[in-house]
Amino acid sequence: MGESKYPGCIDNSSLLREDGRLRKNVVEELDYVIVPSAAWEKLSAFFGVAANQQPIERKVIKHGVYSKSCKIELYLMDFNLGLLCQPGHAITQEFSRTDQIGYVHWKIRKLFKIDPSRETRVWNRFMSNTYEQLGDHDNTVQEASLYQGQVILLEVREKDGGWTRKKDSSGGYTESDLAQYRREETPQGEKMVSVMEGLHGDFATFLQQRETEYKQQEEMLSDSFNRFVYQAKVRFGEEEKSLNERQEELNERDRVLRQLENDYQQRSDALEEEWKKLNEEKVDFNKNCMEKEEQFRKERQEFREMCETREKDLDDKKQEIEKREEELETEKRQMLEVNKIQSNKIKLDVGGNLFSTSMTTLTKEADSMLAVMFSGRHPLKTDDDGSYFIDRDGTHFRYVLNYLRDGGVKEGTLPTDAQILKEIRNEAEYYQLEGLGKTIDDMMANLGDEAEED
Repeated sequence: MGESKYPGCIDNSSLLREDGRLRKNVVEELDYVIVPSAAWEKLSAFFGVAANQQPIERKVIKHGVYSKSCKIELYLMDFNLGLLCQPGHAITQEFSRTDQIGYVHWKIRKLFKIDPSRETRVWNRFMSNTYEQLGDHDNTVQEASLYQGQVILLEVREKDGGWTRKKDSSGGYTESDLAQYRREETPQGEKMVSVMEGLHGDFATFLQQRETEYKQQEEMLSDSFNRFVYQAKVRFGEEEKSLNERQEELNERDRVLRQLENDYQQRSDALEEEWKKLNEEKVDFNKNCMEKEEQFRKERQEFREMCETREKDLDDKKQEIEKREEELETEKRQMLEVNKIQSNKIKLDVGGNLFSTSMTTLTKEADSMLAVMFSGRHPLKTDDDGSYFIDRDGTHFRYVLNYLRDGGVKEGTLPTDAQILKEIRNEAEYYQLEGLGKTIDDMMANLGDEAEED
Protein backbone atom coordinates (compact mmCIF):
# COMPACT_ATOMS: atom_id res chain seq x y z
CA MET A 1 0.00 0.00 0.00
CA GLY A 2 1.21 3.54 -0.69
CA GLU A 3 1.32 6.70 1.35
CA SER A 4 -2.35 7.47 0.74
CA LYS A 5 -4.93 5.92 2.98
CA TYR A 6 -7.18 5.50 -0.07
CA PRO A 7 -5.25 3.75 -2.89
CA GLY A 8 -8.14 4.03 -5.34
CA CYS A 9 -10.92 1.75 -6.53
CA ILE A 10 -10.37 -1.92 -7.32
CA ASP A 11 -9.31 -2.27 -10.99
CA ASN A 12 -9.00 -5.77 -12.54
CA SER A 13 -8.45 -4.54 -16.10
CA SER A 14 -4.83 -5.81 -16.06
CA LEU A 15 -6.15 -9.36 -15.59
CA LEU A 16 -8.62 -9.20 -18.46
CA ARG A 17 -8.32 -9.48 -22.21
CA GLU A 18 -10.09 -7.14 -24.62
CA ASP A 19 -13.05 -9.53 -24.79
CA GLY A 20 -13.44 -9.34 -21.00
CA ARG A 21 -12.11 -12.83 -20.26
CA LEU A 22 -9.29 -13.72 -17.90
CA ARG A 23 -5.93 -13.67 -19.67
CA LYS A 24 -3.64 -16.68 -19.60
CA ASN A 25 -0.68 -17.40 -17.30
CA VAL A 26 -1.62 -15.09 -14.43
CA VAL A 27 0.15 -15.89 -11.13
CA GLU A 28 -1.55 -15.95 -7.76
CA GLU A 29 -0.19 -13.53 -5.12
CA LEU A 30 1.58 -11.63 -7.94
CA ASP A 31 -1.14 -10.75 -10.45
CA TYR A 32 -4.12 -11.44 -8.24
CA VAL A 33 -5.28 -12.49 -4.77
CA ILE A 34 -8.21 -14.80 -4.11
CA VAL A 35 -10.57 -13.64 -1.35
CA PRO A 36 -13.90 -15.07 -0.05
CA SER A 37 -17.13 -13.59 -1.40
CA ALA A 38 -17.89 -11.87 1.92
CA ALA A 39 -14.49 -10.12 1.96
CA TRP A 40 -14.90 -9.06 -1.68
CA GLU A 41 -18.28 -7.47 -0.95
CA LYS A 42 -16.84 -5.46 1.91
CA LEU A 43 -13.70 -4.43 0.00
CA SER A 44 -15.69 -3.44 -3.12
CA ALA A 45 -18.14 -1.51 -0.97
CA PHE A 46 -15.34 0.42 0.81
CA PHE A 47 -12.90 1.06 -2.08
CA GLY A 48 -15.31 0.80 -5.02
CA VAL A 49 -14.84 -1.02 -8.35
CA ALA A 50 -13.68 0.41 -11.68
CA ALA A 51 -16.49 1.34 -14.07
CA ASN A 52 -18.02 -1.38 -16.24
CA GLN A 53 -16.26 -4.15 -14.32
CA GLN A 54 -17.88 -7.21 -12.78
CA PRO A 55 -16.27 -9.31 -10.04
CA ILE A 56 -14.22 -12.25 -11.29
CA GLU A 57 -16.07 -15.02 -9.45
CA ARG A 58 -14.49 -18.45 -9.27
CA LYS A 59 -15.58 -21.66 -7.55
CA VAL A 60 -13.77 -24.48 -5.75
CA ILE A 61 -13.75 -27.77 -7.68
CA LYS A 62 -12.39 -31.25 -7.11
CA HIS A 63 -9.34 -31.95 -9.23
CA GLY A 64 -7.51 -35.16 -10.04
CA VAL A 65 -8.24 -38.53 -11.63
CA TYR A 66 -7.48 -40.99 -8.84
CA SER A 67 -6.59 -38.76 -5.89
CA LYS A 68 -9.07 -35.89 -5.57
CA SER A 69 -8.02 -32.48 -4.23
CA CYS A 70 -9.77 -29.14 -4.04
CA LYS A 71 -8.56 -26.18 -6.10
CA ILE A 72 -9.82 -22.86 -7.37
CA GLU A 73 -11.28 -23.09 -10.87
CA LEU A 74 -9.29 -20.22 -12.34
CA TYR A 75 -10.18 -20.70 -16.01
CA LEU A 76 -13.74 -21.48 -17.02
CA MET A 77 -14.69 -23.78 -19.89
CA ASP A 78 -15.76 -22.41 -23.28
CA PHE A 79 -18.79 -24.08 -24.90
CA ASN A 80 -20.09 -23.40 -28.40
CA LEU A 81 -23.87 -23.05 -28.02
CA GLY A 82 -26.28 -23.28 -30.94
CA LEU A 83 -29.56 -24.64 -32.28
CA LEU A 84 -29.84 -28.16 -33.68
CA CYS A 85 -31.59 -26.79 -36.75
CA GLN A 86 -28.75 -24.22 -37.28
CA PRO A 87 -25.55 -25.93 -36.03
CA GLY A 88 -23.34 -23.51 -37.96
CA HIS A 89 -24.55 -20.48 -35.97
CA ALA A 90 -22.89 -20.86 -32.54
CA ILE A 91 -22.33 -18.51 -29.58
CA THR A 92 -19.34 -19.07 -27.29
CA GLN A 93 -20.08 -18.85 -23.56
CA GLU A 94 -18.09 -19.60 -20.41
CA PHE A 95 -19.33 -22.08 -17.80
CA SER A 96 -17.96 -23.39 -14.54
CA ARG A 97 -17.31 -27.09 -14.14
CA THR A 98 -19.72 -26.99 -11.20
CA ASP A 99 -22.57 -25.55 -13.28
CA GLN A 100 -25.47 -27.97 -13.71
CA ILE A 101 -26.67 -29.14 -17.13
CA GLY A 102 -30.05 -27.61 -16.30
CA TYR A 103 -28.42 -24.15 -16.02
CA VAL A 104 -26.66 -24.65 -19.37
CA HIS A 105 -30.04 -25.63 -20.88
CA TRP A 106 -31.71 -22.53 -19.42
CA LYS A 107 -28.85 -20.29 -20.60
CA ILE A 108 -29.13 -21.50 -24.23
CA ARG A 109 -32.90 -20.86 -24.19
CA LYS A 110 -32.24 -17.36 -22.89
CA LEU A 111 -29.52 -16.62 -25.49
CA PHE A 112 -31.72 -17.70 -28.42
CA LYS A 113 -34.93 -16.24 -26.95
CA ILE A 114 -36.98 -19.44 -27.09
CA ASP A 115 -40.74 -19.18 -26.43
CA PRO A 116 -41.25 -20.16 -22.75
CA SER A 117 -44.03 -22.62 -23.69
CA ARG A 118 -41.98 -24.49 -26.33
CA GLU A 119 -40.31 -27.76 -25.19
CA THR A 120 -36.58 -28.15 -25.79
CA ARG A 121 -33.80 -30.73 -25.31
CA VAL A 122 -30.00 -30.34 -25.25
CA TRP A 123 -27.55 -32.49 -27.19
CA ASN A 124 -23.79 -32.91 -26.93
CA ARG A 125 -22.18 -33.18 -30.37
CA PHE A 126 -18.66 -34.59 -30.15
CA MET A 127 -18.33 -35.76 -33.75
CA SER A 128 -19.74 -34.47 -37.05
CA ASN A 129 -22.68 -36.87 -36.93
CA THR A 130 -22.63 -38.17 -33.35
CA TYR A 131 -24.96 -36.77 -30.72
CA GLU A 132 -25.58 -37.57 -27.08
CA GLN A 133 -28.60 -36.25 -25.22
CA LEU A 134 -27.80 -34.47 -21.94
CA GLY A 135 -30.81 -35.81 -20.06
CA ASP A 136 -29.74 -35.65 -16.40
CA HIS A 137 -30.06 -31.92 -15.65
CA ASP A 138 -28.77 -32.33 -12.07
CA ASN A 139 -25.36 -33.47 -13.33
CA THR A 140 -22.61 -30.87 -13.34
CA VAL A 141 -20.50 -30.04 -16.39
CA GLN A 142 -17.64 -32.02 -14.83
CA GLU A 143 -19.86 -35.04 -14.08
CA ALA A 144 -21.17 -34.99 -17.65
CA SER A 145 -17.53 -35.24 -18.89
CA LEU A 146 -17.84 -32.18 -21.16
CA TYR A 147 -14.60 -30.73 -22.42
CA GLN A 148 -13.20 -27.40 -23.62
CA GLY A 149 -14.74 -26.21 -26.89
CA GLN A 150 -17.65 -28.68 -26.63
CA VAL A 151 -20.52 -28.11 -29.10
CA ILE A 152 -23.89 -28.13 -27.27
CA LEU A 153 -27.02 -27.80 -29.41
CA LEU A 154 -30.61 -27.00 -28.43
CA GLU A 155 -33.42 -28.98 -30.08
CA VAL A 156 -36.84 -27.27 -30.18
CA ARG A 157 -39.96 -29.44 -30.45
CA GLU A 158 -41.64 -28.87 -33.80
CA LYS A 159 -45.14 -27.39 -34.01
CA ASP A 160 -46.60 -30.74 -35.08
CA GLY A 161 -45.34 -32.28 -31.81
CA GLY A 162 -42.39 -34.17 -33.31
CA TRP A 163 -38.63 -33.83 -32.78
CA THR A 164 -35.89 -33.17 -35.34
CA ARG A 165 -34.01 -36.22 -34.05
CA LYS A 166 -36.87 -38.73 -34.32
CA LYS A 167 -34.76 -41.69 -33.13
CA ASP A 168 -35.27 -40.56 -29.54
CA SER A 169 -38.86 -39.47 -28.73
CA SER A 170 -38.36 -38.65 -25.02
CA GLY A 171 -39.96 -35.51 -23.55
CA GLY A 172 -38.46 -32.04 -23.36
CA TYR A 173 -38.38 -29.07 -20.95
CA THR A 174 -40.27 -25.80 -20.95
CA GLU A 175 -39.19 -22.54 -19.26
CA SER A 176 -41.15 -23.47 -16.12
CA ASP A 177 -39.47 -26.92 -15.97
CA LEU A 178 -36.06 -25.18 -15.82
CA ALA A 179 -37.06 -22.58 -13.23
CA GLN A 180 -35.07 -24.32 -10.48
CA TYR A 181 -31.86 -23.88 -12.52
CA ARG A 182 -32.49 -20.24 -13.39
CA ARG A 183 -30.10 -17.58 -12.05
CA GLU A 184 -30.89 -13.96 -11.55
CA GLU A 185 -27.71 -11.92 -12.00
CA THR A 186 -27.79 -8.97 -9.67
CA PRO A 187 -25.89 -5.87 -10.97
CA GLN A 188 -22.71 -5.03 -9.11
CA GLY A 189 -24.03 -1.63 -8.04
CA GLU A 190 -27.01 -3.17 -6.26
CA LYS A 191 -24.70 -5.58 -4.41
CA MET A 192 -22.49 -2.76 -3.17
CA VAL A 193 -25.45 -0.70 -1.98
CA SER A 194 -26.80 -3.71 -0.09
CA VAL A 195 -23.44 -4.34 1.59
CA MET A 196 -22.74 -0.69 2.40
CA GLU A 197 -26.02 -0.40 4.22
CA GLY A 198 -24.77 -3.07 6.64
CA LEU A 199 -21.27 -1.65 7.01
CA HIS A 200 -20.21 0.35 10.01
CA GLY A 201 -17.23 2.55 10.74
CA ASP A 202 -15.43 -0.22 12.64
CA PHE A 203 -14.22 -1.73 9.34
CA ALA A 204 -12.50 1.53 8.35
CA THR A 205 -10.86 1.73 11.80
CA PHE A 206 -9.67 -1.84 11.45
CA LEU A 207 -8.06 -1.03 8.08
CA GLN A 208 -6.24 1.99 9.53
CA GLN A 209 -4.81 -0.09 12.37
CA ARG A 210 -3.62 -2.74 10.00
CA GLU A 211 -2.17 -0.26 7.53
CA THR A 212 0.89 0.49 9.65
CA GLU A 213 1.57 -3.20 10.31
CA TYR A 214 1.26 -4.08 6.62
CA LYS A 215 3.62 -1.25 5.62
CA GLN A 216 6.35 -2.53 7.95
CA GLN A 217 5.87 -6.11 6.81
CA GLU A 218 5.87 -5.03 3.17
CA GLU A 219 9.46 -3.73 3.33
CA MET A 220 10.69 -6.88 5.11
CA LEU A 221 9.03 -9.25 2.68
CA SER A 222 9.65 -7.29 -0.49
CA ASP A 223 12.97 -8.87 -1.48
CA SER A 224 12.05 -12.42 -0.54
CA PHE A 225 8.65 -12.01 -2.14
CA ASN A 226 10.14 -10.82 -5.43
CA ARG A 227 12.44 -13.85 -5.49
CA PHE A 228 9.53 -16.08 -4.65
CA VAL A 229 7.43 -14.51 -7.42
CA TYR A 230 10.14 -15.09 -10.00
CA GLN A 231 10.62 -18.69 -8.96
CA ALA A 232 6.84 -19.18 -8.79
CA LYS A 233 6.40 -17.82 -12.29
CA VAL A 234 8.95 -20.25 -13.64
CA ARG A 235 7.58 -23.17 -11.67
CA PHE A 236 3.94 -22.37 -12.38
CA GLY A 237 4.72 -21.88 -16.06
CA GLU A 238 6.25 -25.33 -16.25
CA GLU A 239 3.43 -26.86 -14.25
CA GLU A 240 0.81 -25.13 -16.36
CA LYS A 241 2.45 -26.40 -19.52
CA SER A 242 2.54 -29.89 -18.07
CA LEU A 243 -1.06 -29.60 -16.95
CA ASN A 244 -2.15 -28.35 -20.36
CA GLU A 245 -0.46 -31.29 -22.04
CA ARG A 246 -2.05 -33.61 -19.52
CA GLN A 247 -5.42 -31.97 -20.11
CA GLU A 248 -5.10 -32.44 -23.88
CA GLU A 249 -4.20 -36.09 -23.31
CA LEU A 250 -7.24 -36.53 -21.04
CA ASN A 251 -9.45 -34.79 -23.59
CA GLU A 252 -8.22 -37.17 -26.27
CA ARG A 253 -8.86 -40.16 -24.04
CA ASP A 254 -12.27 -38.78 -23.21
CA ARG A 255 -13.04 -38.40 -26.93
CA VAL A 256 -11.97 -42.00 -27.58
CA LEU A 257 -14.06 -43.23 -24.65
CA ARG A 258 -17.06 -41.32 -25.93
CA GLN A 259 -16.59 -42.85 -29.37
CA LEU A 260 -16.41 -46.31 -27.81
CA GLU A 261 -19.47 -45.51 -25.74
CA ASN A 262 -21.33 -44.41 -28.87
CA ASP A 263 -20.34 -47.59 -30.71
CA TYR A 264 -21.49 -49.61 -27.72
CA GLN A 265 -24.80 -47.77 -27.67
CA GLN A 266 -25.35 -48.41 -31.37
CA ARG A 267 -24.60 -52.09 -30.92
CA SER A 268 -26.85 -52.17 -27.88
CA ASP A 269 -29.69 -50.60 -29.90
CA ALA A 270 -29.16 -53.15 -32.69
CA LEU A 271 -29.20 -56.02 -30.19
CA GLU A 272 -32.31 -54.62 -28.54
CA GLU A 273 -34.05 -54.44 -31.93
CA GLU A 274 -32.97 -57.97 -32.73
CA TRP A 275 -34.18 -59.12 -29.30
CA LYS A 276 -37.54 -57.50 -29.98
CA LYS A 277 -37.83 -59.34 -33.28
CA LEU A 278 -36.90 -62.61 -31.59
CA ASN A 279 -39.61 -62.04 -28.99
CA GLU A 280 -42.15 -61.44 -31.75
CA GLU A 281 -41.01 -64.59 -33.50
CA LYS A 282 -41.26 -66.41 -30.18
CA VAL A 283 -44.87 -65.29 -29.77
CA ASP A 284 -45.70 -66.47 -33.29
CA PHE A 285 -43.88 -69.73 -32.66
CA ASN A 286 -45.78 -70.32 -29.40
CA LYS A 287 -49.04 -69.55 -31.16
CA ASN A 288 -48.23 -72.01 -33.93
CA CYS A 289 -47.21 -74.58 -31.34
CA MET A 290 -50.55 -74.18 -29.57
CA GLU A 291 -52.42 -74.55 -32.84
CA LYS A 292 -50.36 -77.59 -33.76
CA GLU A 293 -50.86 -79.00 -30.28
CA GLU A 294 -54.63 -78.58 -30.55
CA GLN A 295 -54.59 -80.15 -33.98
CA PHE A 296 -52.45 -82.98 -32.70
CA ARG A 297 -54.79 -83.48 -29.75
CA LYS A 298 -57.78 -83.82 -32.06
CA GLU A 299 -55.93 -86.16 -34.37
CA ARG A 300 -54.75 -88.20 -31.43
CA GLN A 301 -58.31 -88.47 -30.13
CA GLU A 302 -59.52 -89.61 -33.54
CA PHE A 303 -56.68 -92.06 -33.73
CA ARG A 304 -57.57 -93.47 -30.34
CA GLU A 305 -61.19 -93.94 -31.38
CA MET A 306 -60.06 -95.64 -34.55
CA CYS A 307 -57.72 -97.86 -32.54
CA GLU A 308 -60.57 -98.93 -30.27
CA THR A 309 -62.66 -100.04 -33.25
CA ARG A 310 -59.80 -101.66 -35.13
CA GLU A 311 -57.76 -103.05 -32.31
CA LYS A 312 -58.58 -106.64 -33.25
CA ASP A 313 -57.21 -106.43 -36.81
CA LEU A 314 -54.32 -104.03 -35.99
CA ASP A 315 -51.70 -106.77 -35.98
CA ASP A 316 -52.87 -108.06 -39.36
CA LYS A 317 -52.85 -104.63 -40.93
CA LYS A 318 -49.50 -103.66 -39.41
CA GLN A 319 -47.60 -105.73 -41.94
CA GLU A 320 -49.79 -104.34 -44.69
CA ILE A 321 -49.12 -100.77 -43.53
CA GLU A 322 -45.39 -101.39 -43.42
CA LYS A 323 -45.58 -102.80 -46.91
CA ARG A 324 -47.62 -99.80 -48.06
CA GLU A 325 -45.10 -97.47 -46.43
CA GLU A 326 -42.35 -99.11 -48.44
CA GLU A 327 -44.47 -98.77 -51.54
CA LEU A 328 -45.20 -95.15 -50.64
CA GLU A 329 -41.52 -94.40 -50.30
CA THR A 330 -41.00 -95.99 -53.68
CA GLU A 331 -43.88 -93.94 -55.06
CA LYS A 332 -42.39 -90.78 -53.59
CA ARG A 333 -39.04 -91.45 -55.21
CA GLN A 334 -40.77 -92.20 -58.50
CA MET A 335 -42.94 -89.08 -58.30
CA LEU A 336 -39.94 -86.91 -57.51
CA GLU A 337 -38.40 -88.06 -60.73
CA VAL A 338 -41.69 -87.60 -62.58
CA ASN A 339 -42.19 -84.08 -61.16
CA LYS A 340 -38.78 -83.07 -62.46
CA ILE A 341 -39.89 -83.97 -65.96
CA GLN A 342 -43.54 -82.86 -65.97
CA SER A 343 -44.32 -79.22 -66.65
CA ASN A 344 -46.79 -77.18 -64.65
CA LYS A 345 -49.42 -77.42 -67.39
CA ILE A 346 -51.93 -80.25 -66.91
CA LYS A 347 -54.32 -81.70 -69.49
CA LEU A 348 -57.39 -83.51 -68.20
CA ASP A 349 -59.76 -85.80 -70.07
CA VAL A 350 -62.96 -85.79 -68.03
CA GLY A 351 -65.43 -88.22 -69.59
CA GLY A 352 -64.20 -87.35 -73.08
CA ASN A 353 -64.07 -83.58 -72.51
CA LEU A 354 -60.58 -82.09 -72.62
CA PHE A 355 -59.61 -79.41 -70.11
CA SER A 356 -56.32 -77.54 -69.68
CA THR A 357 -55.35 -76.25 -66.28
CA SER A 358 -52.32 -75.95 -63.95
CA MET A 359 -50.88 -77.96 -61.09
CA THR A 360 -51.44 -74.95 -58.83
CA THR A 361 -55.17 -74.90 -59.57
CA LEU A 362 -55.65 -78.63 -59.04
CA THR A 363 -53.80 -78.66 -55.71
CA LYS A 364 -55.30 -75.43 -54.34
CA GLU A 365 -57.54 -77.27 -51.87
CA ALA A 366 -55.23 -79.70 -50.09
CA ASP A 367 -58.04 -81.98 -48.85
CA SER A 368 -59.67 -82.46 -52.27
CA MET A 369 -59.34 -85.59 -54.36
CA LEU A 370 -57.67 -83.62 -57.19
CA ALA A 371 -55.01 -82.34 -54.77
CA VAL A 372 -54.35 -85.90 -53.62
CA MET A 373 -54.17 -87.19 -57.21
CA PHE A 374 -51.63 -84.57 -58.24
CA SER A 375 -49.77 -84.26 -54.92
CA GLY A 376 -46.98 -86.47 -56.20
CA ARG A 377 -47.65 -89.24 -53.73
CA HIS A 378 -49.29 -91.48 -56.34
CA PRO A 379 -48.05 -92.34 -59.85
CA LEU A 380 -50.56 -91.34 -62.56
CA LYS A 381 -50.74 -92.64 -66.11
CA THR A 382 -51.34 -90.36 -69.08
CA ASP A 383 -52.96 -90.99 -72.42
CA ASP A 384 -51.05 -90.77 -75.67
CA ASP A 385 -51.77 -87.04 -75.92
CA GLY A 386 -50.35 -86.50 -72.40
CA SER A 387 -53.74 -85.98 -70.72
CA TYR A 388 -54.94 -87.56 -67.49
CA PHE A 389 -58.23 -89.42 -67.78
CA ILE A 390 -60.91 -89.00 -65.10
CA ASP A 391 -63.94 -91.22 -65.47
CA ARG A 392 -66.61 -88.63 -64.72
CA ASP A 393 -69.20 -86.68 -66.67
CA GLY A 394 -67.34 -83.64 -67.95
CA THR A 395 -70.44 -81.56 -68.53
CA HIS A 396 -70.08 -79.62 -65.27
CA PHE A 397 -66.33 -80.00 -64.73
CA ARG A 398 -65.75 -76.41 -65.88
CA TYR A 399 -67.63 -75.21 -62.74
CA VAL A 400 -65.20 -77.25 -60.63
CA LEU A 401 -62.18 -75.69 -62.37
CA ASN A 402 -63.62 -72.17 -62.10
CA TYR A 403 -64.19 -72.70 -58.37
CA LEU A 404 -60.56 -73.76 -57.90
CA ARG A 405 -59.19 -71.01 -60.12
CA ASP A 406 -61.17 -68.23 -58.40
CA GLY A 407 -60.70 -69.61 -54.92
CA GLY A 408 -64.47 -69.68 -54.46
CA VAL A 409 -67.76 -69.16 -56.26
CA LYS A 410 -68.28 -65.72 -57.69
CA GLU A 411 -71.79 -64.32 -57.91
CA GLY A 412 -73.65 -65.30 -61.09
CA THR A 413 -71.18 -68.01 -62.21
CA LEU A 414 -73.43 -70.98 -61.30
CA PRO A 415 -76.75 -71.78 -62.94
CA THR A 416 -79.93 -71.30 -60.94
CA ASP A 417 -81.61 -74.47 -62.16
CA ALA A 418 -82.13 -76.81 -59.19
CA GLN A 419 -81.48 -79.99 -61.19
CA ILE A 420 -78.20 -78.68 -62.59
CA LEU A 421 -77.15 -77.53 -59.13
CA LYS A 422 -77.78 -81.04 -57.80
CA GLU A 423 -75.57 -82.50 -60.56
CA ILE A 424 -72.80 -80.01 -59.79
CA ARG A 425 -73.27 -80.80 -56.06
CA ASN A 426 -72.70 -84.46 -56.89
CA GLU A 427 -69.44 -83.59 -58.69
CA ALA A 428 -68.28 -81.44 -55.75
CA GLU A 429 -68.94 -84.34 -53.40
CA TYR A 430 -66.98 -86.70 -55.64
CA TYR A 431 -63.99 -84.36 -55.86
CA GLN A 432 -64.29 -83.68 -52.10
CA LEU A 433 -64.64 -79.90 -52.52
CA GLU A 434 -66.42 -78.94 -49.31
CA GLY A 435 -66.50 -75.21 -50.05
CA LEU A 436 -68.21 -75.69 -53.42
CA GLY A 437 -70.66 -78.17 -51.91
CA LYS A 438 -71.61 -75.80 -49.10
CA THR A 439 -72.15 -72.93 -51.56
CA ILE A 440 -74.47 -75.04 -53.68
CA ASP A 441 -76.37 -76.17 -50.58
CA ASP A 442 -76.93 -72.54 -49.61
CA MET A 443 -78.12 -71.70 -53.14
CA MET A 444 -80.52 -74.62 -53.19
CA ALA A 445 -81.86 -73.60 -49.79
CA ASN A 446 -82.43 -70.05 -51.07
CA LEU A 447 -84.18 -71.43 -54.17
CA GLY A 448 -86.44 -73.47 -51.90
CA ASP A 449 -87.30 -70.41 -49.82
CA GLU A 450 -88.11 -68.38 -52.93
CA ALA A 451 -90.33 -71.21 -54.25
CA GLU A 452 -92.26 -71.27 -50.94
CA GLU A 453 -92.75 -67.50 -51.04
CA ASP A 454 -94.09 -67.72 -54.62
